[in-house]
Amino acid sequence: MTATQPHPDPIDQVRRAVAAYQASRQARDDAIADAAIAVGREAAAEASGLSMSRIQQLVTNRNRTTTHGGQPA
Repeated sequence: MTATQPHPDPIDQVRRAVAAYQASRQARDDAIADAAIAVGREAAAEASGLSMSRIQQLVTNRNRTTTHGGQPA
């Protein structure tokens, strides 16, 4: 007889998926902000498909976390 594996907790699965999504989203936002700073906002907007206002928001947030020791203002 084979022991059956316990079913994973569905809520725990959701929490892990949300955490992974948030980490992925932060990595994406960081990469876009870095690109905007390095090569310009228009190029980053075009490459990412985001609006110029969203690019500006990402750059502003990046500058806040950089100047405040990693904590958003």
